Amino acid sequence: MILILVSGCRDAEPEGQAVPAAAGVTAEVETRVVQVETVSAETVMRDDYLIASGTIAAKQTSNIGALAEGVVEQIFVRVGDRVRKGDPLFRTRQVDYQRSLVEAEAMRDVALAEVRRAQTLVDRYTPLETKGVVSPVVFDDAKTALEVAGANLRLGETKVETAKQALGDTTVRAPFDGAITARYIDEGVFMANRFSGMGNSAVVQVQECGIAAAILFAPESELARLRLDLKGHLYVDGRSDPIESQILILNDRVDPTSRMVEFRMAFANPDCAVKAGQSVRAEVEVDPRSATVLPRRAIQGTGEDRYVYLVTNAQAKRRPVKITDIDADRVEILDGLTIGETVVLTASEPLYDGVRIELTPS
Repeated sequence: MILILVSGCRDAEPEGQAVPAAAGVTAEVETRVVQVETVSAETVMRDDYLIASGTIAAKQTSNIGALAEGVVEQIFVRVGDRVRKGDPLFRTRQVDYQRSLVEAEAMRDVALAEVRRAQTLVDRYTPLETKGVVSPVVFDDAKTALEVAGANLRLGETKVETAKQALGDTTVRAPFDGAITARYIDEGVFMANRFSGMGNSAVVQVQECGIAAAILFAPESELARLRLDLKGHLYVDGRSDPIESQILILNDRVDPTSRMVEFRMAFANPDCAVKAGQSVRAEVEVDPRSATVLPRRAIQGTGEDRYVYLVTNAQAKRRPVKITDIDADRVEILDGLTIGETVVLTASEPLYDGVRIELTPS
């Protein structure tokens, strides 16, 4: 048997008539709206610091040479020794200066004898001249001889003092309290007391290190923020505690090559604990400045990629910003935001650029 199945035909739907949607399918997707809490950037006065670097220097450093030229017989100090003002540092050979002193004293004694003889003649001639026994010419000659002898005596006394000074100068003493930081020669070297043009003419170097100073350099663009007496802290390599100081010297010259300005901050340095030549960093408290501040919670992103979401026409708009930390709760906006712009502080859901937002009801 052959069965033939014939299906019935339905009339076509009239053109333009809507077909009902299948069960469970939404005809229109609703747009997401995120609830947000906002905040506006504010301006505050913030303490500001100028950062500079440089080198530690002693209050003064002197290369000490011979006062009386000659062979250095003995050096009394070594590098690292501490000396007080007036302590002997080294001595040149004294024998020639001792001989010169003896000669000067002998010449002075001769001059003194001449004075005594001339005075005796004047004393003898004085009553005789009034009686006419001695002519006025002879008497005048006697007085002149006394004056010449007196002048020779003064010259002899001067030479004695000069010889004593030269003998004393054979022992060179520390000009101030300090430390021996260099020794250039050993005993037996002839030292002149004048610059010879043949190299170093010093025997030792003394630094007054009980007071030290940081010699610091800042760009010339910072000149407007620098002035005398500004306080700050010095951070020296190898020392954990900062040193309080203030600007005592501000150089009026800007280096034309480096375009840097020099300033100095001094400090007491007991026992020469901070050494000349160490590197130092300074944080100088300059005048406060205005800063644009936001709560840290409004900042998103990490590292250099930081951004905020601005509220614009009921939408969140992503804006990159540059920040620096103030404290645990606040950051300063360095670039990317102006005062008066409204920023998303918190959101009920993750945000993206262009998402619709509305304020959380109070």
